Parts: sequence; C-alpha cells; structure tokens
Amino acid sequence: MLLDCNTNKVIDLLDMFDDLKNIDKIRLAIYLLENNDFVVNFNIRDMIILFKEILNKLDPNYSKTIVNFAKYKHLLFLSAKYLELDIEEKKKFTIEMLFNIYETDFKDKHINKEVSNHLYVYDYCYSLLNR
Repeated sequence: MLLDCNTNKVIDLLDMFDDLKNIDKIRLAIYLLENNDFVVNFNIRDMIILFKEILNKLDPNYSKTIVNFAKYKHLLFLSAKYLELDIEEKKKFTIEMLFNIYETDFKDKHINKEVSNHLYVYDYCYSLLNR
C-alpha cells in the first residue's frame, strides 16, 4: 500500500481488488475513473486512454464490442462497495487501486513498460492529497 492512513473499508475493498485478475483490475479502473464523483486536478483522461490500450492488448475483442459491465458481477459488487465510501475514502481507494496496478506484473514486457512509464500514480496521489 502507498498510503498509511486508510480506513478498514478501503483496506477491505483493496483486498478484494487485489484478488481480481489483471484484466478485471483494468476494467474496474477504467469504469471508476470514468465515473469519478469528485474533482481531480489531474489529467485522468491519459490514464483512461492508457488503460484502454492495455485492455485492448489483454482482450483483442475489447474494441470490437460494446462492453456490458453488468456481465461482470464481481466488478459490479466492487463498484457498489466503492459507492459506499465517502469522498476521502474514494480518493484514497483510487490512489491505492492505481498503485496496485502500477505494481502488477502483467506477464508482458510491453504492458509492464507502458504502465511503469505512463501511469503517474505518485503525481495523481499528490494532486489529490494536497488540495
């Protein structure tokens, strides 16, 4: 974990997130970042684009189909648990979620390199916590 001041709700949700497959971590990250309900003074659009490119590499059919998020019941459950968090907890969870993805080994050198070079977790963390 990146932060040391997380609540039990955030830690429990992170444990569930950590148990997801890599492709599902990316799907959930895209969904949560696209549906943020708090203001971020950071360009999350670039992170979403990066995640969509990674998802396209992990699932070649991703860009050819309309994704029905309802078919991923475990992701719906996690997103519902995310909605139960207050704004500060949501911010902390998104930081930890991105840090988890940053540390994930995707078993693909190119994807790992893209994540390490273009996922600016520390900058995102700084922009959220220093407001």
